[in-house]
Amino acid sequence: MTIVSPLIFLLFQLTAENPLPTKEKNQINPISQTGQVENGLTLLQKHCYTCHNPNSNSHDDILAPPLAGVKKHYAKAYPEKEQFSKAMIEFVKNPTVEKSLMKGPVKRFGLMPKPTATDQEIQQIVRYTRDVEIAKPRWFDEHGKGHGK
Repeated sequence: MTIVSPLIFLLFQLTAENPLPTKEKNQINPISQTGQVENGLTLLQKHCYTCHNPNSNSHDDILAPPLAGVKKHYAKAYPEKEQFSKAMIEFVKNPTVEKSLMKGPVKRFGLMPKPTATDQEIQQIVRYTRDVEIAKPRWFDEHGKGHGK
């Protein structure tokens, strides 16, 4: 009995400090969430920043619209997360003029090419773009004041 009591005490201490995981639907694992954010940013930098670079010096120095602007158009057209994701994923996987939300940039830069990213990577990039504040060029806000007039 003397060996059992310390084992029960030790087991109680371990479960009190590290409770067993629950099966709640909405439980967020901060470690995996951080990894997803870092992976989303890495994929965005790898596949998108060649053309959508937030560090461009001016509006005249860009190859495609800043992603902050793209996100703004998608958020306005598709306020629900699922709609936003579905529409952006469909466009990125198979860009067409008909699906484009930004006719001006298509005229200026042409239609974006299909990316080399996998379907899973595109989903991660879109999720990251949707859920995280996207870096924008320092000139972006000033330039945006002239739009919509």
